[in-house]
Amino acid sequence: MSNDKKRYKKIIGEVIYGTTTEERFKEVHGITLEEWKAKGEERFKAKTGMSYDEWYIKKVRSSTPIDYLKNLNGVGSQDDVELVKDLQELGLNDGVINVLLDYVKIVSKIGFFHSLVREMGESWLDKDVSTVESAMAFVRKEWNN
Repeated sequence: MSNDKKRYKKIIGEVIYGTTTEERFKEVHGITLEEWKAKGEERFKAKTGMSYDEWYIKKVRSSTPIDYLKNLNGVGSQDDVELVKDLQELGLNDGVINVLLDYVKIVSKIGFFHSLVREMGESWLDKDVSTVESAMAFVRKEWNN
């Protein structure tokens, strides 16, 4: 039996007293959420030689938005090509477009509606989100809100 299963088995039937998510996580796992994330980052860095952020930046910069959409959706349609062209015409660079596409994929329950994604792209430009790093910071801020 793995350590995870043993740990899980150990807490079945026990009362968890933590009042916050962080307290409950620490009570169950014995470490804080931040410590758990740091350990995951260390394992990832040992395996790949780069941090999560470095890996993600490399990923979004090394792919065209059309290829990125194909990887996200499994196919690429003419609508996808039109969407990418519109975002490029707005002035977004390919890396930022890829971050935007990831963001929409994660948060949108209705999918890649052209008008919605274009509106989000315009909003990012208005907020001076013009680099991959600033796009990542913007997404993190939005996610935390």
